[in-house]
Amino acid sequence: MKFVLIIFVPIAVGISCSNCKNKQQKASTNSVSLKDTASYFPIKEILAEEINDVKTTPYFMYKIQTNKAGIKDSSVIYAKEFEQLAKPFLEADINSPALKPLLKESVFHDLSTNSYSFTYAPNWLEDTLPIKSVLILLSDENNKLKNIFIHKIIHLSDTTIDEALHWKPASYFTVDKEYLLKDMVINKNKIFVNWKH
Repeated sequence: MKFVLIIFVPIAVGISCSNCKNKQQKASTNSVSLKDTASYFPIKEILAEEINDVKTTPYFMYKIQTNKAGIKDSSVIYAKEFEQLAKPFLEADINSPALKPLLKESVFHDLSTNSYSFTYAPNWLEDTLPIKSVLILLSDENNKLKNIFIHKIIHLSDTTIDEALHWKPASYFTVDKEYLLKDMVINKNKIFVNWKH
């Protein structure tokens, strides 16, 4: 996986620059039709590989669930429950044919954190998408994946679910949910899942 990440950043930055140039060319000549063949960061593949590693390696796994009142409940979990709890991360497949055309990509090198950040957000015309943002941070020293942050807003009849996901590779993830009714928080819970200490 390190090899994939090491070659991915230069390719992704090159693709992003190439995309900007292609868009400029497309704007200047309407007669030329350019097909979007660039890929976004392979978030689903990387997470699926890590989930599979966790399922097939005898890690000690546990979850801590915190409710609206701040009461915590911890328990040991096993592969099947781990896979179920990690499912929301795989649903944010930014390369899927249904989602990719509706997102825009920004790539930024942050010298203060020594990170490359890849940000994906809906095009301004696609404001109703459940996915509001995907932020991926890579170390600029070795291109190692540092963090994945996903923000979703899901509307279910009269309730809105504001969901914040954070994946720390080879360590833990969190799923933080707030349930809102007419902009008032009626319930919230946070799940912390750890498999390496």
